[in-house]
Amino acid sequence: MWALAGVGFATIGLGWTLVSADRVEDQANKVTVSVYMSTDCPVAMRTAPRLAQLETEWEAKGVEFTAYFPNEGETQRRVADYMRDRKLDFPFRLDVGGSKAKSSGVEIVPTVVVRRGDEVLYRGPMDDAKVTEEVKTHYLRDALNAASEGKEPKIKEAEAFGCYLMAGDPIPAMEEVNYAEHTAAIINDNCLVCHRPGEVAPFSLEGYDNARKWSRMIAKVSSERRMPPWLAVEGVGEFSHEMRLTEREIATLAQWAEAGAPSGDLSKAPKAPEFPVGWRLGEPDMLISMPKPFKLGDDGRDEYWNFVIKPDITEPVYVQAMDVKPGNKAVVHHVIAFIDEKGVSDKLLEGGRDGGYQTFGGPGFIPDNALGGWAPGLQPERLPKGAGFLLKPGARIVMQVHYSKSGREEVDQTKMALYFAKEPVTMPTEIAWLANPAIRIPAGNAKAEFKQTIPLPVDVTLYSLMPHMHLLGKEMHATLIHPDGTRERLISIDKWDFNWQLNYMLKEPKLIKRGSRIEIVAVFDNSEDNPSNPSSPPREVLWGEETTDEMMLLVAGVHIHLPGGARRAGSL
Repeated sequence: MWALAGVGFATIGLGWTLVSADRVEDQANKVTVSVYMSTDCPVAMRTAPRLAQLETEWEAKGVEFTAYFPNEGETQRRVADYMRDRKLDFPFRLDVGGSKAKSSGVEIVPTVVVRRGDEVLYRGPMDDAKVTEEVKTHYLRDALNAASEGKEPKIKEAEAFGCYLMAGDPIPAMEEVNYAEHTAAIINDNCLVCHRPGEVAPFSLEGYDNARKWSRMIAKVSSERRMPPWLAVEGVGEFSHEMRLTEREIATLAQWAEAGAPSGDLSKAPKAPEFPVGWRLGEPDMLISMPKPFKLGDDGRDEYWNFVIKPDITEPVYVQAMDVKPGNKAVVHHVIAFIDEKGVSDKLLEGGRDGGYQTFGGPGFIPDNALGGWAPGLQPERLPKGAGFLLKPGARIVMQVHYSKSGREEVDQTKMALYFAKEPVTMPTEIAWLANPAIRIPAGNAKAEFKQTIPLPVDVTLYSLMPHMHLLGKEMHATLIHPDGTRERLISIDKWDFNWQLNYMLKEPKLIKRGSRIEIVAVFDNSEDNPSNPSSPPREVLWGEETTDEMMLLVAGVHIHLPGGARRAGSL
């Protein structure tokens, strides 16, 4: 059995627990403080230092503080950052739909509710002013002093001041939640792009019977943020076609699973979406394919194969978009397209087969450029007008395919569609490889952190970001430091998964002025406790292409603004 913590209040019972009479009495007399807050209310922000001081003082005396965030749009990451930045070192919960706040009579945030057991001793503001120097009445401190002496506080309720409670729709009640009216739309919109017959996911979630069968697994992986597969932290950067669930959706799926996945009136269920049969961006300007069918074995680790393709072009073209059609959706996990202008990949082919050669992670050479990546569920997107990746006559496209095994021998021949710019390209786009090849990760270190700062001597327009590490990777964060010293986080991944290497396209291109710096921080786990560690016992790990090596690399799609329109490929 599993339990969902931190999203709403849905849980799955774990059976009976015997509790002593003394413990029951202790719980009945225990003093607790519930603090209802918001990450964007200025009053809550101003009073946070006083709250942190009070919690530290009274926690030592056995008083339990818990923060609840009931407003719509709050997320686990945003709240965690808020609590950490303000040194509020006590537990927090998302109150999805504001059910707990409403049942506690809360209409304004911030509001504190002091209880002895189930008895409400005080409800209202912490004190009577926004600014510390203007506080005259300490409502919360007075209530806690009275409670500690077994007395009732003189003031049991005061008028709160701050921001109105703005909770979203409540989670459907346990006796109401059902597939037809509540979860079918969530699953249709977020899961079926991969989880349907003939697609890459190992099972289908199409229709009630399939969704019911997998309901507990759906609730588990969504609560753990493993599905949908989108590693970029919410609230850091704005990217196109983000694949993530809201906190309310996650809590609704959990409530439905706990209720036994009832169907409801299936005549009210929304129809499954229709997915395009052809190419999603229309007929391509060029269609390329792996040179020949590729045979994949039935067992073992995932494999990375690089297939060398020579496009039939006689003049330079600019590629604005790419899309992929896996030849075998059961085993093609993701695809990345690199450009080789020097023919290095031809030499690597000498040790390969079926028109490809095997590597781990990278393509085995430093690419001259790249066209982007594809993964199930990602929507292909054109670069803005005037932008495009240059593809020269004679250049090779190296199509790297990540294969996962299916338990039987498989055959694949994946195809790629290219879309060319139809208008003059004034901002040629290229790939900047922001790498730190000097990493040395000590054996046994569970949190080896490396920092790299890259100065930008020219203006740069940023289009996309793709973090890359191997099996020891845990986190990667990229921060833009403006010329005036202000910092802006570009992307954060705090739970790296090597199996989901996604290219994150910015919603809008970002002009970065010269004199700025990009700071990249990566964290690795080279301990025995890392189940993905390929070395047992752990050993010192350096930069490299092999499974047992590591990389600290941020791949950025950019246009580099140079005087006179000059162009310098792949370098900042």
